[in-house]
Amino acid sequence: MKFSAERERLVFLWPVGMMIGIAAYFAPPDEPSIYLSIGALALCTGLLLLAWRRPFRIYIMPFFLIALGFGGSSFRAHLVSTPLITEELHYRIVEGDIDEVEPVEKRVKLVLSHVKIEGLSAESTPLRVRLSFRDTGAVWQIGDRVRMQADIFPLPQPVMPDSYDFARHFYFRRIGGNGFAMRPPEVISSGGNSGIYNYFSNLRHRIGEDMREKMPGETGAVAAAMTVGETGPIPLEAKDNLRNSGLAHMLAIAGLHLGIVAAIIFFNVRFLLALSPTLALRFPIKKIAACIALIGAGIYLFLAGTPVPALRAFIMVAVLFGGFMLDRSGISLRTLSLAAGFILLIFPESMFGASFQMSFAATLAIICFSESFAPYLYRRGNFGWRKIYNHGLSIIFTSLIATLATAPFVLYNFNRLASFGLISNIIVIPLATFIIMPGIVVSLLLMPLGLQWLGYILVKFGTDIMLRLAAWVVSLPYASLHLPAPSDAGLIISAAGLLWICIIRQRIRLFGIPVMIMGLATMLLHVSPDMLISHDMRQVMARLPDGKYTLLKGSAHSFTAQNWLRAEGEDEAVPLKNSGVECSREMCDYQIGPHHILIIKTKWDYGKAGEVACAANADILVAWQYLHRENCLGPAQFIGRGELEAYGAHELWVKGGKIIIAKTREKPGQRLWQLPFGGADDGYDEY
Repeated sequence: MKFSAERERLVFLWPVGMMIGIAAYFAPPDEPSIYLSIGALALCTGLLLLAWRRPFRIYIMPFFLIALGFGGSSFRAHLVSTPLITEELHYRIVEGDIDEVEPVEKRVKLVLSHVKIEGLSAESTPLRVRLSFRDTGAVWQIGDRVRMQADIFPLPQPVMPDSYDFARHFYFRRIGGNGFAMRPPEVISSGGNSGIYNYFSNLRHRIGEDMREKMPGETGAVAAAMTVGETGPIPLEAKDNLRNSGLAHMLAIAGLHLGIVAAIIFFNVRFLLALSPTLALRFPIKKIAACIALIGAGIYLFLAGTPVPALRAFIMVAVLFGGFMLDRSGISLRTLSLAAGFILLIFPESMFGASFQMSFAATLAIICFSESFAPYLYRRGNFGWRKIYNHGLSIIFTSLIATLATAPFVLYNFNRLASFGLISNIIVIPLATFIIMPGIVVSLLLMPLGLQWLGYILVKFGTDIMLRLAAWVVSLPYASLHLPAPSDAGLIISAAGLLWICIIRQRIRLFGIPVMIMGLATMLLHVSPDMLISHDMRQVMARLPDGKYTLLKGSAHSFTAQNWLRAEGEDEAVPLKNSGVECSREMCDYQIGPHHILIIKTKWDYGKAGEVACAANADILVAWQYLHRENCLGPAQFIGRGELEAYGAHELWVKGGKIIIAKTREKPGQRLWQLPFGGADDGYDEY
C-alpha cells in the first residue's frame, strides 16, 4: 500500500483527533483542571505555529487536535455551568420564564429559565429546570412567565454501568433539576415574541399544534414531527412501529428533510426565473436560486430547533450552494469534515448522542460510495427511463449503504435491528421526497394565507401510507431483533473500520469490512447480569434460571426497567408471581446458585424485615438504608443507600462461585454534572 497516494484524504480525519480529546475529557471520574486543559491547548498551539512552515508540523497537528477537543470540552462544560438541585424538594412554588415547550402524549414539559424556587437562594437555584404536568389543551408561549407548585428532583443518573448519562445530557442544556407539577402553571406575565429565538420557538409550536389539530391522531403527530421535530405527542404504538420498521429516522429533522426542502426551493425558484428570457440571459439565475434556497434552508433549520443532524445538513447544504455561487464543487469529504469539526467544537457533548453518530456515519458512507461506485452503476443520460432508473438505483443503494454503516451505532444505542429496514426505506424515501416533504413546504408557504390545508392533503396522504407500511412491516416475523449492544471498544473498532473503508481508496480498503464485523461481534461477549439495582433502588431486576428477567421491585414498564430489558435483548419481564422467586411484600430471597441475596423492598419502613435480614446468613443484603456492620451482623456484604448514592446503579454476576459487582462509578468521583455522592432519588422515571 502506498500511503503517499492517500495523504490528501488522510487530512479529512482531523475531526477524529478532536473526538479523542473529547473522549479523554469525559472519561475520568474526576473533573480535569480547566487550567491544565487551556494550558495544554496553548502549548500545542504555540508549537504548531512555530513549526507551521516546517515538515514536522504534521507530527504536532494530532496533539493540537486532541488538545483542542479536550480544551474545548472543558471550556464548554464550564461555560454552561449551573447550580444543581441536591435533594428532593416537595411542594415548592416555582417561578420562571418559559424557554422550551415539549409536548408529550397526554403531558407537557416546560423548560424554565430565570428561575425562582421557594426556599432556595439565588446562588443555589439552577439556571433552568424542566417540569412536566398533565396536558389540558392550553397553549403555552415561549417567553411567558409562569408560576406553579411542583416537586423538583436532582438530575437522573445512568440506569446501569456504561449506559447513557442523563445528568450530563441535561447539564449541557443548563438544566439543573427535573420535576413535575400537580396542576398546570399560572401565567403571571406575557413575554410576547420578543427576540428571534422566542419568535421561531413559538412559531414552531404553533405549526405543530395546527398540524395535530387539522390532521388528528397519529398522522398529524408524525407529520408535525417531520416538520418541526416535536416527537413527544406521537402515540407509543406508532413510534414503536416506525422504530421497529427502520423508519425512526423520518421523525428526526436531518439531511433528508433539510436537503429536500432546500432542493425544492432551489429548483422551483430557478424554474420560475427561467420562465423570463430577460432574467435568464442577463442574470445568474442558478446563483440567485442557490442564495434563496440557502436562506430557506436556514429558516427551516430554526423552525426545527437546530438539532445536531439538521445543523450538519445545513453546513453541507451551505457549502453546496456556496459552491454554486462561487462556481466550485459542492458536497465532499472536505465538507463533511468541516461540518463535524464545527459541531464538535461548539457542542462537544453531542459526540455521545445517537443522532450525531448515525448522521455522520450514514453521510460519510453515502459520499464515499458515490465517489467510488456511482460512475459504474448509473446509466448515462438525463432523460426518460434512464432518469427514473438512476433515481431508483440511487435510493436502493443509499438506503443499503446507510443501513450497513449505521448498524453498529443503532445496536449500540438502541439494542435493536430492523430486519426489513431496507425494504421500508426503499418505499418511504421516494414517498417523502415527492409527496410528504413537498406537501410540508407548500403548507408552510401557504400558512400566512390560511391555506395550509392544501399542502396538508399531500402530507396526510403520504404519512398515512408510511404509517400503514410501518405497521405491516412490524407484523412480519422477526421484523425487529432485540440484541445486546457491542462493547465500547467494539463500537470504536467498527467506527475505525468504517473510516478505513471510506478514506482509503486502494483495494486494501476492503480490510475495513472484517474490522467492522469484528467490532459488531463484541456483542457476543456480552454476559447478562444476574441482578440489576437502580441507583435509587426503585427498581431491582433479577435473572431467572431460563435466562428471562423479573422485577423484584418496581414496575416493568418504568423507564429504568425498559432500558434494562432492552440492553439484555428482552421484550418484556416475567411477572413476579410467575417467576418462582420467594418474595413477600417486604422482602425477597433471591437464589443465585449456592448464593442468596436478600432484598428489602420497603423503602422507608425498615422495621421487622430489616431485623430478619440482618440476622440471616445471606451473601448480600440490599436495602435503601444506611447499613452498618455493628448493627447488622448476618449478611456478608451490604449494598445500601450509602453505596447506591456514592456509586450509582449496580450490576451483579456470579462467576466461578463468586459474586462480582459492577458499579456506574468505580469511585465516587465529582464531575460538574454530578452531586458529591452521586445524587439522590430522581423521583420519577419518565424522561
